[in-house]
Amino acid sequence: MRRITVLSLLLAGLTSIAQEKVSIVMVIDDLTVRWDQTAIELKNYRGIHNFCDDDPYREKTIELLDQIHHWDTTLYFIVQEKFDTDKDEEAAETLRDIEKLETEYSTENFKLFIQDECAALKVIEEHFDQQTVRKFENEIKKFERESNKYINSITYRIDIIDEHIHHLKLDE
Repeated sequence: MRRITVLSLLLAGLTSIAQEKVSIVMVIDDLTVRWDQTAIELKNYRGIHNFCDDDPYREKTIELLDQIHHWDTTLYFIVQEKFDTDKDEEAAETLRDIEKLETEYSTENFKLFIQDECAALKVIEEHFDQQTVRKFENEIKKFERESNKYINSITYRIDIIDEHIHHLKLDE
């Protein structure tokens, strides 16, 4: 009798978990907001410096990108099914944008980019002192411009995918 009760409770719990539906739109919205906040932090010298020197912050940022890529892959299959069903042009554009994010701006590509940025930052910091402040400031501005191009590209891709999914009405 005890086994039946335990099995019944276990089965009821599993059924309720299976009935909970994760909203892909809400997940993508949340990840987009989190990335936008992170991108703002990474758009200047201090932010990149913190990323390079702060292991927990760096790990948190990489984990966020891993989550974004995981959910974009999930989204890709959902949108692909929608496109296969009704040849929706918005779905086709979304698929192209996801493919671009997943290939050109993968977590591995970001790691390579940021590794180069951290190395460049270290060189800048080691080669300038109090007497060469103006030159240091110019190097930092150049560094920030180059970093921002890449960060802005990632942010644009993430934001555009988020925008697409609202037009696709995936939660209906």
